[in-house]
Amino acid sequence: MSWRWQPPALSPVSPRSLASGLAAASGLLPRDDDRVVRILSERYDAADALLTDSGTSALVLALLAVVPPGGTVAYPGYACIDLTAAAVRAGIHVRLYDLDPTTLSPDLDSVGRVISRGVDAIVVAHLYGYPADVEAVRDIAALHGVVVIEDSAQGAGGTLHGARLGSLADISILSFGRGKGTTAGSGGAVLVRTGFLAEWARKTRVTLFASRGGGGRQIVNLAAQWMLSHPDLYRLPASIPALKLGEMVYHPAGTPRAISAAAAAILPTALELDDAEVARRRAHAARLLSCLNGASRLPPVRSVRGGEPGYLRLACIDTTRERRPCPALGALRGYPLTMDQHEPLRSHLVAGEQPGSGSALLRDHLFTLPTHSRVGPVDLARISGWIGASNSNPESLVKFS
Repeated sequence: MSWRWQPPALSPVSPRSLASGLAAASGLLPRDDDRVVRILSERYDAADALLTDSGTSALVLALLAVVPPGGTVAYPGYACIDLTAAAVRAGIHVRLYDLDPTTLSPDLDSVGRVISRGVDAIVVAHLYGYPADVEAVRDIAALHGVVVIEDSAQGAGGTLHGARLGSLADISILSFGRGKGTTAGSGGAVLVRTGFLAEWARKTRVTLFASRGGGGRQIVNLAAQWMLSHPDLYRLPASIPALKLGEMVYHPAGTPRAISAAAAAILPTALELDDAEVARRRAHAARLLSCLNGASRLPPVRSVRGGEPGYLRLACIDTTRERRPCPALGALRGYPLTMDQHEPLRSHLVAGEQPGSGSALLRDHLFTLPTHSRVGPVDLARISGWIGASNSNPESLVKFS
């Protein structure tokens, strides 16, 4: 067995980023949050950007901005557990709409139905770098006066009709945590594009508590993460069960705080690495797609019309019930639960809400494959071999259309 293990996803880090973060954490580099706000506002065509300590905090603030106390938000039936943490912290009710398993984008008929049941806002989340059709959801929501929140924590450089994911709604959120494509070690942002929301962002900025410490510990963790995420070393942390790497773990959301000094200093240089990393992910995805397109029992997820994924992970559907994950290759199943199965969410879920058949199919049959820049030619060949492994039991096929 090869010692080489692939991390599922990777966020590139440069020595210059770490040096900037360390200088900011120790007080040797003055904070310049205004510069970060300008960079993000220009990059994502926003009127303003509110910098937070995490992507979850960003979503909490976005929910509080547009959902009244005790109000209701529509969530996808299949998504990251951080959405649950945000809803619990915001103290709001949740309804669910279904996803199209062929694209990971909202099922628009289901969107129409959930809005008709009564919601104040709807969250549209890009998963694994695949564009969700925010524009189509906005058209439906606008007919009912419902606000769309774009969750681009996993946007990862994807685009929709040429627009960068994270720039498609009146209010969008980003995450700069580890494994999100672009990392500052921690942090997030709320991006706003209307006068009302820009005023809200200005008022909210002055009320945010500072992050605890300057971020020195984050620098150490980020440096260790970058070193240990090398495929020749990743087996070491992956073999420690307590780290729960690759698992879905619920972390309650705390009080939203401002971004740390270290993360704010790292972010500009981290963004400079983004285009090259996205290009590598797309090149690796193209190689793997050439194999998946010939694998009838492991069809790839395709992008919605007009979309170009950033491929934080390459997604495909296992149409059998027998294919096994291969952690050494980074070939893993997706989230193991639909949103209604998140125990902390149940007290916030409106009675009778169901995730839908598409979300259930993704829970049971989604696989994701690594595409990041540390995936080399040998790794691609091994993953291609895993894709090509045939299953001789035709009775194990499930319907997928």
